[in-house]
Amino acid sequence: MVSPHVEDTATTSVKRVAATDPVAPAMFWQTIRAGDLVAYPTDTLYGLGADAENHAAVRHLAEIKGREGPFSVMVGHLEQLEEYGLVSQEIADKLAGMLPGPYTILLPPRCPEKLSSWIIGPGEKVGFRVPRHPFIRAAFPYGSLRDQQARGLVITTSVNQAGQPPLQDPEAIQDQFERQIDLLVDGGVLPPSRGSTIVDLTTAPWQVIRQGDGKL
Repeated sequence: MVSPHVEDTATTSVKRVAATDPVAPAMFWQTIRAGDLVAYPTDTLYGLGADAENHAAVRHLAEIKGREGPFSVMVGHLEQLEEYGLVSQEIADKLAGMLPGPYTILLPPRCPEKLSSWIIGPGEKVGFRVPRHPFIRAAFPYGSLRDQQARGLVITTSVNQAGQPPLQDPEAIQDQFERQIDLLVDGGVLPPSRGSTIVDLTTAPWQVIRQGDGKL
């Protein structure tokens, strides 16, 4: 049975589902695993997501953005971040008080040879996001390391073309990107945001690369 919240008409190529709809997490993962693109709400900005291990999908995302990487990746919780990033016990203890939250954490990757060049940035660092938003929490349930569906890295970047302001209104997102994205998870109009605070944890002391909504 199709959810009454899902829109898919002949006049648009993008499916649209309410972020609160119980089917939304499954639709998110089905779209990601198919190599398609999803726009979804986070605790700061709407995100544009793709399977980070699918080079064609990431290339498509880069073309839409109008820039090459590196792009940050989204995981569900600290334990999943530790699977992909090198995290000491001291750093893990500090991050436990920050994540999930409005931060992008720069860390060296645990297995750089397995990651795309679209993800690894200068200095061999990867930006990790663990957003605090109800939809993201539902899509990445705790314990998802044992759930093969909700596993892996998802590219996350703001929904806009390079040099343009991020779009926070799902109507504007659909109007501008309806032929380029495949699923829009509608979380309503998000409040103004400076984006996530980018923190480089490879330095001592930590270095704030960009001040966003997260406070240290």
